[in-house]
Amino acid sequence: MKNSRTKVVLCLALTTVFTLTGCRFFGGDSTGSSDKIQLKIGFWPQSSDKTDVGMYTEWKNKFEEDNPQYEIIGSPYIYSKETIGPKHETHTLPHVYQTWFTEPEGLKNSGYIRDITSILNEFGWTDKIDDEMKATLTFDNKIYGVPRDGYGLGLLINTKTLGDLGLLPEKEGKYVLYNDDGSPAYPTTFDDLLRVSETITDETEAKGMFICTSNKNGGWQFSNMAWNFGATLEVKENNKWKANLDSNEAVNALTWLKEMKEKDLVYRGISIAYDDWPSAIGSKVGMAIVGSDILHLAKTTGFVDMSDLAFVPMPTGDGTHHYSLYGGTPFVFDSETSDEQVRGILKFFDYIGRSPTTNKTNIDAIRKGYQVALNKNQPILPKIMPWKNADYLKVAKELEEEYVSVDMKYYSPFFSTINEYKHSEEPIATQKMYEILDDAIQSLFQNPESANPKSLLSTANSKLQKILDELN
Repeated sequence: MKNSRTKVVLCLALTTVFTLTGCRFFGGDSTGSSDKIQLKIGFWPQSSDKTDVGMYTEWKNKFEEDNPQYEIIGSPYIYSKETIGPKHETHTLPHVYQTWFTEPEGLKNSGYIRDITSILNEFGWTDKIDDEMKATLTFDNKIYGVPRDGYGLGLLINTKTLGDLGLLPEKEGKYVLYNDDGSPAYPTTFDDLLRVSETITDETEAKGMFICTSNKNGGWQFSNMAWNFGATLEVKENNKWKANLDSNEAVNALTWLKEMKEKDLVYRGISIAYDDWPSAIGSKVGMAIVGSDILHLAKTTGFVDMSDLAFVPMPTGDGTHHYSLYGGTPFVFDSETSDEQVRGILKFFDYIGRSPTTNKTNIDAIRKGYQVALNKNQPILPKIMPWKNADYLKVAKELEEEYVSVDMKYYSPFFSTINEYKHSEEPIATQKMYEILDDAIQSLFQNPESANPKSLLSTANSKLQKILDELN
């Protein structure tokens, strides 16, 4: 999920329907009242965002009125691997904060977060958590957090760019994603991506694709490319983890990337940050690999009309493997948080639309989030739900259908297939793996003509194996 990407998600998420990013406490005594059970929340909105502050203040006041034994305290913390240790040692972490799905096992092993299984059972939430999200939070049959939401990687297409070049068919004055025979007109293979990128680059001032190379985002995206060529990047043998970055399948993926760079079909530069895709997708590139959770940035940051875009599944590299990297954000609880504080925070989730219940409080909060987003003129897109209980999904989907503000003909190719294609991130030392792969990709981008994909990935493999050996 990746440092730059996470920065985007955690800071932009204040502008999305459900994302609860930690920033500055909105006011008052940060130490709280001694006769209350203090709940230090690490996902409070920035004081500069008056609308979101008002929304959270309203939720806080209602919660405290209904639950006078508690006091909600904004205790902003945006997770990073560099600060988590020092903040834990100095007892300055909030009781609950957000991280990435790649992190809970390491946080648990370091003693930074606590098991909340018994309290989830008490609330009846355990069997309502999405199975794959729950698996990322479960170790030795104990659950170490609550999912906030998920995302999948997909291919974002500027339909106007492709359509104007004759790469998409036109019907009734609009470019469409399917041919007359029902087959996809959008790219479904990496060969398609290269071919379409050549046309875009040759016939316009734009490049074919936006592909990340830095801040661990290059490795994050490349892992999905490699899977789609048939690679498995980490394998377990004799109960020990083995790096597998230099398999033939992974080399094929990097060879494809080498050809894209040699032909100058990718967005400019050697160090390309994920943050830049919203400003590029309008006129600088025709396609980008993007997470489903931040598609709205195309409009709010890139000022692109969402009707000129489409979101489709990640292509296949070998004609067989077709995956979408599936990640997300969990809420985790500091190991010093008491049982009663965990109970209070889970109760508070009802008031912010983050619980699996269908009571009026939770549903009203979800609706409030949608309304605030619309009032900000933000596009509303489907979400990958963290809960699987049928009663919740029914109501949540009905609300989503009521508020979604994009033409789903252009977004359903992704959202209707994500459950079929989703693939969890590699399980061990994931962030380090991304960082190591970044180095390989940047080396390739620096000298694409002379770069040897096999050699670059063998070097990366050795680096990752040293880290895995320390963990085995």
